[in-house]
Amino acid sequence: MDVRLDRQLSYYFSDKNLWKDDWLAGQLGEDCAGWISIAVIAGFKRVQQITSDLELIKSSLRRIDGLEVHEENVRRWRRLPPKPCTTEVVEGGSTTGDGQVDEQELQIASTATADAPISSAEISPASTPGFRQVPKTGVIFVMDEAAKSGYNAATAHEWANLGQGSPETTKVRNWPTNVRKRLTELNEKGKLSSEAGPFNLNSLEVNEENLHYGNVNGDLALRRAVAKFYNELYRKGKASQYSAENVAIVGGGRLALTRLCCAMDNVNLGHFLPDYTAYAELLSQFKTINSIPIPLDPQNNFRITLKELRREIVGRGLSALLLSNPCNPTGQLIEGEELKNWVRIARETNCSLVLDEIYSRYIYTQRMAPTDAHWRMVSAAQFVDDVNKDPVIVLDGLTKCWRMPGLRICWIVAPKNVIEAVGAAGSFLDGGPSLPTQRACVPLLNAKDVIEQTIMLQVLFSHKRDFLLRRLQDMGVVVEHPPQGTFYCWCDISKLPAPLNNCWGFFRELLREKVIVCPGVFFDVNPGSRRKFNSYDSFVRLSYGPSFKEIQRGLDGMQRMIERHRKAIRGADDETASTHSGTTH
Repeated sequence: MDVRLDRQLSYYFSDKNLWKDDWLAGQLGEDCAGWISIAVIAGFKRVQQITSDLELIKSSLRRIDGLEVHEENVRRWRRLPPKPCTTEVVEGGSTTGDGQVDEQELQIASTATADAPISSAEISPASTPGFRQVPKTGVIFVMDEAAKSGYNAATAHEWANLGQGSPETTKVRNWPTNVRKRLTELNEKGKLSSEAGPFNLNSLEVNEENLHYGNVNGDLALRRAVAKFYNELYRKGKASQYSAENVAIVGGGRLALTRLCCAMDNVNLGHFLPDYTAYAELLSQFKTINSIPIPLDPQNNFRITLKELRREIVGRGLSALLLSNPCNPTGQLIEGEELKNWVRIARETNCSLVLDEIYSRYIYTQRMAPTDAHWRMVSAAQFVDDVNKDPVIVLDGLTKCWRMPGLRICWIVAPKNVIEAVGAAGSFLDGGPSLPTQRACVPLLNAKDVIEQTIMLQVLFSHKRDFLLRRLQDMGVVVEHPPQGTFYCWCDISKLPAPLNNCWGFFRELLREKVIVCPGVFFDVNPGSRRKFNSYDSFVRLSYGPSFKEIQRGLDGMQRMIERHRKAIRGADDETASTHSGTTH
């Protein structure tokens, strides 16, 4: 009975039915995303032929993807897309005025946008022998859900993508006025040589020579440039210096992690909760890795003390420890003397410290060295004694800090034996990154230019961070621990009215406002789904990576959503009070 009932109810709420069922579409309201009484659905003739049990019908509705049940009502949380079969021509933006050209350019550079989603009719429901359904990372999942609700390249200007961890690639002329004024001041003080920024990569040279295979660990010129960059910024005056042999160039941060995991022996690997969503599926693929979660206490700012760190490493027999620093999603940062002690403990306990430092220049604290009044950077490379003996492995790249994610150039900096091992892994995993791209990137590692770009980066993202925090506070969204790094806010939504106090309700309601966020449950790194409970369902991660205008658009939508739900509760309370008052009299 349940299968027949599920199939029938699923059909009623399907796009296919609602495109032709004018009565039901009318009951569901605009975009077919409104509430309808479950009793109405239970009265449908074909449902009656299966069952008249209201609780059974309610249970069936809860099982159907894309539906939300609240008390005695149900709704689709996805808007009804336009009916196919008609051809629409979407014209490009107007170029009649400078302002309009900038608006179009700004949107293109604000966030990555997906192509139109493949319709479900094009995807075969049958499995292919020998293959499994691979889980998607949290960010990819939410982007796919947004695409089902109409988000694509043609509609992106109507949306705010605060879910994807992508930095804006906008030019300085499109940055907020206050930010540009600050850059002018810094230029006049001699802190910046140009208000436009030091990097201007407009093309890649492709010739007969660089069309050959490259070294699996990367082109020698770029490896040398990375080593020099770390030595100049973090290792001045130190006897032990990085060389090209300490560097592997890889096609993105996730590939760097994949190579490292592939090169690991049978190990107990500790990882923290919450942390980067991709760690979950990645760690579950390598049977030589026994991943051990270490939950961080929100009462302690999602941090761990040095005493607790040593106890975890020794007590659990950890051979490796993986973490993002600054942390994605909380934005918390290990720096200065604290980071120095982490490196010391790793050395003393013989535990490899794998630090994902992809946000190493999105820093908003004052305690960092090396620093002056205008810029801050963080890397464990600063505190390594011997580059070939200390078990410290650093990951970084052009993706976030250089605001060039499309180039897919990242690196691993580590002892020589680790680089040899990840090279061997790369020989059968990926074969090495693009040679023309690598050679074009060598000038981007000039330390002086990187410092200038860091100043500009931190002026822009500090401005967006402060704006976001102010708006969230005004809405009553709690950010207990403001980000010290990254471009994320880890928001506690538990005090908002239902269903907004759950990350899924918050996410789905915001899709109706054309705003994308990432539910907190995806940061509960749980390889192989071994733990049967979920944490962080009262948290969401917001990205302030997009342009200021897109962030503003997203926060406006969020405010409308929260106010609408609060107004509905006030109305219900007033009605209840009125009823009680009438009863009293």
